[in-house]
Formats: sequence, structure tokens, C-alpha cells
Amino acid sequence: MKNKKKFSDLLHNDKLMLAFSFVAAIIIWLAVVINVSPEMTTTIQNVKVTIDNTVPSQFGLEVFGDNEFYVDVTVKGKKYQISSLKPEDIKILAQTNSVESAGIRTLLLKSDQTFGNNDYTVTAISQKSIDVYFDVPKTVQMVIEPDIVADGIEIVEEGFKTGEINLSETAVNVTGPSTEINRIVKAVARLKLQKSLSSNKSADVDVLLLDENGKSNFSYVTTDIEKVVLTIPVLRVKEVNTTLLFKNAPDEYVLNPLSYTISPSKDFFNISVEEYDKTTEFSVGTIDFKSVSPSNYVFEFLRTDLPVSDESDTEKFVVRLDVTGLSQEYFVFSSDKVKVNNPDNLNYKVSGLNKSVVVVGSEKALESITEDDISVEIDISDINITSGQTTSVPANVTVKSSNCWIYGTYTVEVSL
Repeated sequence: MKNKKKFSDLLHNDKLMLAFSFVAAIIIWLAVVINVSPEMTTTIQNVKVTIDNTVPSQFGLEVFGDNEFYVDVTVKGKKYQISSLKPEDIKILAQTNSVESAGIRTLLLKSDQTFGNNDYTVTAISQKSIDVYFDVPKTVQMVIEPDIVADGIEIVEEGFKTGEINLSETAVNVTGPSTEINRIVKAVARLKLQKSLSSNKSADVDVLLLDENGKSNFSYVTTDIEKVVLTIPVLRVKEVNTTLLFKNAPDEYVLNPLSYTISPSKDFFNISVEEYDKTTEFSVGTIDFKSVSPSNYVFEFLRTDLPVSDESDTEKFVVRLDVTGLSQEYFVFSSDKVKVNNPDNLNYKVSGLNKSVVVVGSEKALESITEDDISVEIDISDINITSGQTTSVPANVTVKSSNCWIYGTYTVEVSL
């Protein structure tokens, strides 16, 4: 009796019956929507096309140029299923099974009904195919050549000349499809002049890739450099005295260099316009004191290594040093006095200098030089040698003196 009464009480509970009726209504509505819902057709816009590169990659092919395509897709299905579809819920495939060689290929589009929710049917795609360019990727490095365009005018004004044109970068890396890369003949840094120059010119210019017809019509190539700084030195011809430079000179000879004569003593040189007015002499070369001795005092410098003007007929400059009063002494240097830079603590053996050390100076200065004033150092930190091998290592030979120097170059034999 109590159970029947309790059930009867539940039936007469208005709030409980209202809640039960609401839940039952939702269940009935869902059942009707799912089973009786009408079909509808809708269009999903901007669906991204998927390009499967599995087959092309087997032939070394990649996509160049446009690789993102979007289409509008019309789908049909029950309203509750397709009303919430988004572009990323649909997969459209570009068929690449037949792509086996380079070129522009027309790929047919189809829907992938195995992707995501497939309780709908794709009835139309806004386009049936897409055109995609495939090729084998290639990267080459090319030298950049300066290219001055001066239509109808001279590059420099009359009385001036151009020096060697300089570029801030001398090479460019070019990446792209092999078909296009193979058509590139050269890379140029092109500057168009509006008027002839009478002073140095520097400018940021584009790096262009040219084919055999001088055209730059490449659609898919890229470069790691787009611009370079191109500098055109402008020169003027001037006749000036010839002079000489020294290096590794002892202290006394820095302030009082050796006397010398140069033949010719004057000549015509191409001088930068910025240095023209203040240039009264031009150095034809540098002489290292290590190459100067009482028996070696004549040196030649070739015209080809100098900015000699076309107005000159000089082929070489002959320098004759005045070595009057100089003498030389020979010293035998023992191997146990050779200082060795050996950071890796190699177990080495030094065989000694390949020849006697020659010290040059005046007779009076040489009288005070002893073996203790001579230092020989070698560096074996970077030598490539294995156990049992012997190799020659350059030796740095110096003398402690303000008016004497070491003549020649020297080596020692080092073995492990």
C-alpha cells in the first residue's frame, strides 16, 4: 500500500511531471530530427586543396610557384549534419599519381570522403582541376658581374677613366627548379647611368639573373642576395715620382731607410680623383728587409701589378738599393735552442735549421751580435703529422738589434 501511495504521489507532483515532460519532448524532437530531418544542399567556401607529393617526390620533384589553392565545395546531406560544416572539415585532393616528370601539370580534384564526418555527399567543386608546376630542385652559386648601362653616353667624362668596379658581394646563391636554373647564363649587378661621371660613384643595385638573350624572365627562382653595393672608381692620369715602401725594417732603418734609385724615376699613373690633387708620388712596390743583403739589392716590379696609365710604355720598374757599408755574418744555431709552441704536448724531435742563419748589418753593428741575440721559434700546434713522420716547419728567426736584420727564410725538420 505504501509503494502504491508513493507512486501516486509522484504522479500528482506537478514539478516532477513538468521536468519529465520536458526531457521526453527533447528526446522525441531529436529522434524526429535524426530520422525525419529533411536533406539540404549548401556550399562551403575556401576549402584548401591538398596536394599529395608522395608520387612526385619519388622522381625528385617538388612543387614550385603557387602551392596553395582554394575551392568552393557544394555538399548534400541532412540538415543537422551539414549545417555546422567548416572548410577544415572537408578534404579535397589534387590527384598526382601520374606526375613523373617536370613541367606544369593539370591535376584533377576529388573529395576524400574518408576524411572526418562522411555523412554527406560532395555534389560539386567550383573547379575540376588546378595547374601546378613540378620540377627537380637545384641550387647553384654564380659570380656576380658588374653591368653598367650608359645608353648613348660615356661612363666617365673626357679626361677621366674608370678603375676596377667593386661589388659588396661577389657571388649569389640561386635556388629553384632545374629547368629554369639551367637557362641562367649569368648574374649581373646592373647600374643605369643618367650622365657621365667625374667622381666616384656608389649605389645600391639589383642583382639580375639573365638568360642567353639577356632577359630576366624566371618565375620560380629565388636568390639569397637581392641587392649589392656597386662602386665605380673614377681615375685621372697624372705623372708623378716613383717611390718605394719597406717592411720588417730594424728600428734605425724605419726613420732612415736605405737609399735607392728607381728606373724610371717618374711615370704616368691612374690616380683616384679623390687623391689626384695631393698625390705627388706613387709606390711601385714593397721590399721586405728579409730579402735584402749585400749581394741581393736589385728588385723588379712589373707594370701589370700597378695602375700604370696607357700613356706609359714602361714594362717594369727596376729598384736598386744602396747597400754600401753593409756586411753579413753566419751563425750556426743548435736545435736545442729552438723554441717550440706545443700546446698539445706532442712528443716531437727537432732536427735543426736547414741552413746557417745570416745576419746583415754594418760591420760595426755585426761585431756585437752573438748567438744569444738570435731567437728561433716554430709553431707545431697546427701541423698534420703522425708518429714516425717528419715534416718541414717554417721557423721565425729574429735578431735582437736595432740596426741588424735576418736575411732569408728558414725551416726546421720536426718528427714524432
